[in-house]
Amino acid sequence: MLNKSHLSQLAIVYLALLAGLPISCSQVNSQEIPYSPSQDFEIAAQIGAKSVKVADLADDNYQFCSQSAPQDWRDGAGVCFVFAKIGNRVDGYYGYPHSDDFICLRGKVDGNRIAGEALAISWAVHQQNQIPESAFHWDSEKRLTISQGNIIRTTKDGEDPIEWIFYRNALLNIDGFYQYNRPRMTTASQLCKWNLTAAG
Repeated sequence: MLNKSHLSQLAIVYLALLAGLPISCSQVNSQEIPYSPSQDFEIAAQIGAKSVKVADLADDNYQFCSQSAPQDWRDGAGVCFVFAKIGNRVDGYYGYPHSDDFICLRGKVDGNRIAGEALAISWAVHQQNQIPESAFHWDSEKRLTISQGNIIRTTKDGEDPIEWIFYRNALLNIDGFYQYNRPRMTTASQLCKWNLTAAG
């Protein structure tokens, strides 16, 4: 059975709905809810990660990562995509911060998907017996799919061979990634030598 307190709460809600006014929880229930200022930041970061579309960004340099910006010495967290955007095209690289595990990407952006081509550097310690013939996931997160790879150049770093592999098809999906306030990692122009693909 409803008591007077419940009836008064229902009346407030009913009148507010009729008038089209916003209703706060404090008007309906006087119980205090534990609050932490960090909750606002976490919620905003999650919303920002889901709402930002690469295709809608202004022409500039960006860094998006699968984890929010670290509050320590690291340049990024999780797996990251560092790129320059010009119009509907992006030119950058995708990889893991503080490692030599990365792959260059360039192509056309649609929402948060980038479709284009890739250029990988394979050192002796990372070399595969052969390049897969069918499409495969480059990363453990299964965000990047590449196919149609060919070795376009082989060089040596001392005694160790280095292979440059050009993939004609690449598809990257960074939906849900966090946009950093500025690029922290090395720029793509320092890592990606697309001029090697001219003969590829």
